[in-house]
Amino acid sequence: MRIEQLQHIIEINNKRSISEAAKTFFMGQPQLSHSMKNLEDELGYKIFRRNRAGLIPTCQGKEVVGLAREIINNMEELKSLASGKANLTGNLSLTLAPGVFNSYASCLITGFNGKYPNINLMITEDIDTAIIEKVATGTCLMGVTVWTSNYDETMRRLLDGSDIAYEEIIQDDLSLIVGNQHPLADKEIIRLSDLEGMTFVDYCGRYRNLLRICGINTTKSQFLIVYNREVMKIIIAKNQGIALFPRFFFYNDLFFEQGLLNYRTIEKGKDEIKMKMYLIYSRTKPLSHSARQLKKMLTETIVGNYS
Repeated sequence: MRIEQLQHIIEINNKRSISEAAKTFFMGQPQLSHSMKNLEDELGYKIFRRNRAGLIPTCQGKEVVGLAREIINNMEELKSLASGKANLTGNLSLTLAPGVFNSYASCLITGFNGKYPNINLMITEDIDTAIIEKVATGTCLMGVTVWTSNYDETMRRLLDGSDIAYEEIIQDDLSLIVGNQHPLADKEIIRLSDLEGMTFVDYCGRYRNLLRICGINTTKSQFLIVYNREVMKIIIAKNQGIALFPRFFFYNDLFFEQGLLNYRTIEKGKDEIKMKMYLIYSRTKPLSHSARQLKKMLTETIVGNYS
C-alpha cells in the first residue's frame, strides 16, 4: 500500500470517475485503474462499485476513503510542522464564479504557487448553481459564489440542506459601470431618476429584474443582453450602454486600469440590494492543512484588494 494509492482513491471518490480523477494526477486512465485494482487486491475487497451516477464507494469502501483522508491530512500536518510550508504537497481544486475568476484567479495561482510550489492548485470557473453542485458532490474542494442579498436566506437554506459550510467573504453595493465619455460619467453620485430611459448592458439577462428591485424605472429603457463579460465591457467603453455591478467584480481589470471604464456611486433605493460573496466547502469532509492555507490566502487576497 502506497500513499499515492490513498490519494488516488480519494480523488476517484471525489470525481465519481476514474478518467476524470486521472486528469488531476496528469496520468492515463489505465494507470489509475491499475493503481486502484492493486489496492483492492491487497485489501481483499472492492472499494468502489458502479451505478448511474458513476463510481461510488462500497460500504467497506466508504470506511477506506474516510481513513485515507485522515491519513493524508495527518501526513500534511506532520510535513508542515517538520519541513515548513514550502514542502507541502498535494492537489487542491477551487471553482470561482465568473466575475470572481476574472478578478482573482491569476493572483491566487501565482501567490499560492509562490508560497507552496509543490501543491498542484487547479482553479476553474463556473456559474453559482454548478459550483454548489460540485462542492456537494466532491467534484471540487472549495468554491466562491456570489448572489444578491435578497436571495441570501434562500441560498443559505440550500447550502444547509446540502451539508455545505459557507463563510461570507465580502459584500458590496451595486455601482454604475460607465464609459469615460458617457453623459453620466461627469456625475459623482447617480440618482435613480438619472438611470431612467438609459440603455443597459444586461449580462446573461440577469439584471433587468434586479434593477426594478432597486427601484429603477425601466419601462423606457433598452436592454442589450450579452453572454460574454469582455463584450459587455467593450460596449460600455464605447459609451453605448451602462451596467450595474459590484466593484469587486472588476479588480485587476485593464479596462479600469486604463481609464476606459469607471465606477459611479448610486443613491440608495427603497430596497437596498447588496452583492454578497461566499466561500463554500463541504461540512462532512475536514479540510486538510494545505486546504486551510488556500482558504486563508483566498480570503486575505479578496478582502485585502477590496479594501
